[in-house]
Amino acid sequence: MGELVLLGFLLILLFYYLTFLWSIRKGLSSLAHRGSDARPFSSVILTARNEEKNIEPCLRALIAQSYDPQMFEIIVVDDHSQDSTVSRSTRLAESVDIPKITVVTLKDQSGKPAAIAHGVSISNGEIILCTDADCAVPKRWIESMIGCFDPSVAFVAGPVLERPSGSLLSGLEAIEYLSLTTTAAGLIGFGRPIICSGASIAYRKSAFTSVNGYGDHFSSCDDETLMQRMVLRSAGKVVFNSDPSAVVSTETPPTVFEFWRQRTRWASKKGRYEDASILRRLLKGMAEYFVLSQGARLFRQALPLGQFLIAELFHVPYIAVAGLIGQFSSLRWKDRNLDR
Repeated sequence: MGELVLLGFLLILLFYYLTFLWSIRKGLSSLAHRGSDARPFSSVILTARNEEKNIEPCLRALIAQSYDPQMFEIIVVDDHSQDSTVSRSTRLAESVDIPKITVVTLKDQSGKPAAIAHGVSISNGEIILCTDADCAVPKRWIESMIGCFDPSVAFVAGPVLERPSGSLLSGLEAIEYLSLTTTAAGLIGFGRPIICSGASIAYRKSAFTSVNGYGDHFSSCDDETLMQRMVLRSAGKVVFNSDPSAVVSTETPPTVFEFWRQRTRWASKKGRYEDASILRRLLKGMAEYFVLSQGARLFRQALPLGQFLIAELFHVPYIAVAGLIGQFSSLRWKDRNLDR
């Protein structure tokens, strides 16, 4: 009797998971890049902590955007950097007339939510765009993201991918990140926005204000928190920008340790459940490859079958252990311990 109950429970879990994948696939099929002609004045908020190696290339990519430089500003919010991030940002800002670049440093608070909230408070744009200082932003990023805002839209999530360096580890990490972006796109397309990447988001300043931003500025808040606050408070529609020319990219973590530390930090902000039965894992892998291949086509990425199979082999144990550790370990980011 107990075995039948367990089997029934596993079948329910299997049904739920396959339904979840079906939702992602259906959502991916419904994605369509919007093309609004509106060109409102907008603000790009770039939070940075100890980014002296990345801040200038990122700022130069933003300066070179196809969007009218008279119609956007860049706000760099320094989060107590201990290197030359501020001086390099200030030097570049003083050398450019348009777009206007403002460099400010947090005073009493710390953490990305506090930095973004401060940037929003001093911004002049109708639309707020956010990316990370260690990201490569394509030339049409602002133009493409702004084009998604019809009058009903409050929040736009953009595509973010990792750049593999050529090693097997880097390739596996890039596939895992592609799965996250594919999941985000599919769920948003299906009307169930759950996850997004803060490396490429945009939202109306009025919507941010109406939901009181992140609420309390705790380190456990993230950009998904903001998206969910807008959904729950009916601030407007959430859409995904499926334009391949708007893909923001970032480097894969260079070592297993860095990958592990990054994922456990993410896991401390989100709960995830996986069933480890053999049957479910087999069907899970087949279904995930089917769905992930559609995401790879959408974002014009390669999906080597061999690397996928290796990544799939380690996916369940890594998620289970990282999720468990993430719930109990302290948060550490940019050489600083963060409060939950």
